[in-house]
Amino acid sequence: MKKDHSPAWPARCITLALLGATAQASPLLVQSDTWFKTSTADSASLPAASKCLVTAGTRLEANGATSPASNHYQVTLSAAPAGCAFSSGYFYSAHVSWHNWLTGPLAVDTPVPKSELSAFNAGYGGYPIWKSNNPEKYSGTGWLMQNGRADAARGGSATPISGCTNAYTFHINNTGRTAYVHLMASNPNGSALTLNAKGSMYSNTEKPLTGKAAGQSYFVAKDWLNGTFRTNISNRSVNAYTATEIAKVTANVNNMIDGRFEVCTDRSVYLYTVVTYSGTTTDAINATQGAAAPGEIYSPGPGKFGREAGIYAASVVGGTSEVILPASGKYLGLAFNTTAKGAGLQEQTQPATMRLADSSERTYGNYGHKYDVTVRMRNNDSYAKTVRLSFASSFTGSTDTPSFTFNSPAKLNGTAIDLWTTPTKPRQTLGTWTIGANSYFDARLTTFIAGLGVTDQQLVVEVL
Repeated sequence: MKKDHSPAWPARCITLALLGATAQASPLLVQSDTWFKTSTADSASLPAASKCLVTAGTRLEANGATSPASNHYQVTLSAAPAGCAFSSGYFYSAHVSWHNWLTGPLAVDTPVPKSELSAFNAGYGGYPIWKSNNPEKYSGTGWLMQNGRADAARGGSATPISGCTNAYTFHINNTGRTAYVHLMASNPNGSALTLNAKGSMYSNTEKPLTGKAAGQSYFVAKDWLNGTFRTNISNRSVNAYTATEIAKVTANVNNMIDGRFEVCTDRSVYLYTVVTYSGTTTDAINATQGAAAPGEIYSPGPGKFGREAGIYAASVVGGTSEVILPASGKYLGLAFNTTAKGAGLQEQTQPATMRLADSSERTYGNYGHKYDVTVRMRNNDSYAKTVRLSFASSFTGSTDTPSFTFNSPAKLNGTAIDLWTTPTKPRQTLGTWTIGANSYFDARLTTFIAGLGVTDQQLVVEVL
């Protein structure tokens, strides 16, 4: 059994609002053998009377809880666990799953209030992700992001990458003329290295942003979902102390460009995004060693997310959240692509391992990240239940603009769909199923988060 301070995944900041007037007694599922305790202290330090062992798979009813403190839920159970003398205490948050069922029906085109969202049972992995989005709008030539050295103005540090990493970039040409954006790699080693790379980069001239299932960011995500790439580099040798171009795209005036790549090398490497006016490899190599490109820098701060330029810890969000279906007329919202900053939602973003000093400390928005998550809807009763699963954005409004839509290709149990929400139509039905008595149904959703979209989404389960 794991100790209660060493979860299988990094500890998560999970925020649930479970004491609202419409909240019902909610199922609490114990996912790993754990202790129900009278305090948040390590179980090894507590006397036997202050802790009760609860085994994985145990299902309890919980009447109330506070948001986690010291990675624990403070819980009031409907009844004490078997062999336990108390019903109010603490569970280590990574070892239990709690879902906040609300009384419906949920109005058409309405998301679940953010304050009522339940945490998804998420884990984080995949390769690290190198990101270039600050400045988003550039107004001249030079480098946009690099990990090859510290810069006097923008900070950062020499941080060699080895093995495999993902690289994501989104920029807008504000130079007033045609420019080119290059993704470059340099070899700082004294002998040659071997580079493999795959991915796609497009502009909105090539992929016009006209609405649903359109635009440069959508098609980059679609290429990754389908495994069909514009760029494929196999076993390219890069000589010592030289650089190579991985990809290049033409950016017309005011063009947006979006790209996502996987770069694998057998020795350490530095990556760069650079802007040139000529489009030549020579000018791109020179730009990697020159000054930063001018542009609009958005830095983080209180109430400000900033934009990303750095290397971040992980690029994949995965996991299965099992929800135990209550009686008809109830619904819940599961957090999807959320952050604790600002609204205090579940932290699903990733921290920087190296960043430029003027750029985001976390992957707010998770653009370019893969989500591969399953909602397991379990019916423990002796009669069938009908459920509806929806995808929703927490952002609503009276007008629709591209930067406040969510527009990503996806697969639901292997079938291609498009995730599309707007401020005026923030909820999309994914499917409706009848789940037989004492059985369950898995809905697996796989997507890549496309750029230029709103963040803070949710998966909504309704028992009809």
